[in-house]
Amino acid sequence: TVYNAFHLFGFFSLFNGDALKSVDIIKGGFPARYGGRLSSVIEMNMKDGNQQKFSGEAGIGLLSSRATIEGPIKKDKASFIVSGRRTYADALIRPFLPAGQDGGYYFYDLNAKANVEINKKNRLYASGYFGRDRFFLSDRSTSDVFRLGVDWGNATGTLRWNHMINNRLFSNTSVIFTDYNFKNYLSFNFGNQNFSLVYSSGIRDVSLKQDFDFRPDDKHSIRAGAMITHHTFTPSAVAFIDDFSNTDTTNAERTTAFENAIYIEDDYRVNSRLNIMPGIRITHFTPRGGQYLNLEPRFSMNYRLNADMSIKASYALMNQYIHLLSNTGAGLPTDLWVPATKNLAPQRSQQVAAGWAYDIPKTKLSLTVES
Repeated sequence: TVYNAFHLFGFFSLFNGDALKSVDIIKGGFPARYGGRLSSVIEMNMKDGNQQKFSGEAGIGLLSSRATIEGPIKKDKASFIVSGRRTYADALIRPFLPAGQDGGYYFYDLNAKANVEINKKNRLYASGYFGRDRFFLSDRSTSDVFRLGVDWGNATGTLRWNHMINNRLFSNTSVIFTDYNFKNYLSFNFGNQNFSLVYSSGIRDVSLKQDFDFRPDDKHSIRAGAMITHHTFTPSAVAFIDDFSNTDTTNAERTTAFENAIYIEDDYRVNSRLNIMPGIRITHFTPRGGQYLNLEPRFSMNYRLNADMSIKASYALMNQYIHLLSNTGAGLPTDLWVPATKNLAPQRSQQVAAGWAYDIPKTKLSLTVES
């Protein structure tokens, strides 16, 4: 999970297209394997890396540059890919700043993935994303020093074990880490006197996830699994130092919660025209001093009218146990993530969708009309 998916206040995506293998967007009819949110799902899968030879690409732009390298760790057995970007607006404006002053804005991100085939039935994957935005300004032109800045960033890591139990049953076991934090700061140094104010917030998740994929015959594709996530929320942490009033305080608000879920779904091909996907998800959330247990039924169907045209319909009930508090006037990523509590219930939605889809012949285009 990535909690803030933008660079440069929303002008740049957080995700580097050079590192991505596929992007799937689900607007409605959410399968039971997805939960914890009310709106759409964007699932991105990274490239695995070239197992045969080393290759790379790079690009230089007016605002940012990028580079990607991939290749085998052991031919036909293990591979890696590393892809990174960085802007350099800060370096471009530095020569035009007065002496003693420094400032600017930049962001960087780094995607990395490695995989190894242990044997024909077992494979390990390790992947991570690291990115940060930073705006800063400092003035050392006099004996007094002034600094201010804003920075925010994401760090994620996943270790996944893929195991083929038999020809029809597959298992994926994942350990997942997510950390998002935001900080702004202001400081003055007047001789031996210091004034400093730092405000920060963030959320950190550690998850254990187990998924099974079972294909008993050509008509059924059954998925089932469970997930447990430990959330640590820091909606507010303030550090204040003021030598003028002999004040030195640090106040941090932290709270934790467990979010658990189990699910099962079946992609069932009834006949050559009709596909249905029934599913159920059970979610459990334990904030401080309370708990929530919810049943989330899911159902979707697709009926093919002919080779190019189909109609579809779906129903989904979902719960979101994390509230996003937004400050629309700041123009900065000052959004706070806070958990549902015993007094503040989770958000809940029921979505019914129906639509028509047309695959335009001899093209890679499709047209959908949905409500």
